[in-house]
Amino acid sequence: MAIPQADFAKLPTFAQDAYKKIIGQAANIADRPINAAALAPDLDPFQQQAGALLTQGLGSYVPYLEQAAQYAGPQGADAFMNPYTQNVVDTTTQQLQKQFGLQQAQADQRAVQSGSFAGSGTRGAVFDAALAGEQFDVLGKTVADLYNQGFNQAQTASQGAAGIIGGLGQQLQGQRLADVNALFNLGGARRDVDAQRAMYGFQLPTSQASFLQQAFMGMPMFQAPAAPNPLQSGISLGGIMGGFGG
Repeated sequence: MAIPQADFAKLPTFAQDAYKKIIGQAANIADRPINAAALAPDLDPFQQQAGALLTQGLGSYVPYLEQAAQYAGPQGADAFMNPYTQNVVDTTTQQLQKQFGLQQAQADQRAVQSGSFAGSGTRGAVFDAALAGEQFDVLGKTVADLYNQGFNQAQTASQGAAGIIGGLGQQLQGQRLADVNALFNLGGARRDVDAQRAMYGFQLPTSQASFLQQAFMGMPMFQAPAAPNPLQSGISLGGIMGGFGG
């Protein structure tokens, strides 16, 4: 309740001045507008940059995963198999064919020296056929072993490449998210500082009025009242206004 006029007139001049000052300051606090932009600022530029970095990088790791899936698939070894076939299998086949030619020439020379070609054409033909069959078996087995080794090596290489490329995509995505988080947190810290400064400025008149109230009532505790966020619960001046009436 307000101080009755008769009682007010009995107060010392300094008390009357203090009372008027407190009432006037409280009225100004109650009437002042809320600067919502200062108390709840927009996203900091660093936070906006973090958002742009996040949206621009969405799905950037997908090509790496797709390429990794190709290497890990049934046809993944082909990229590593073809060079092996050209450089190893073909070279080995050529070397074997040269050796087979020398074997055939030596066999023909022995046949001539032994006279097996003189009236013995059937035996020479059987020998040539047996030698050709043996050479074919050797060539087939050698080439098959080379292809098997090549496929195993190519498959190992393709699986390794799939793991490396897939891991690279995940690593790049992780680094991007780390940058996003760092920018957002840095911007959030700056935004919080700005909002807190604005809050302190908003609450300062309330604290000053509270100090005057405490002094006027003879209880100078010099403690600021709990000042809630005006954007969360509105401005509450009951603690100040209630002490003086209205």
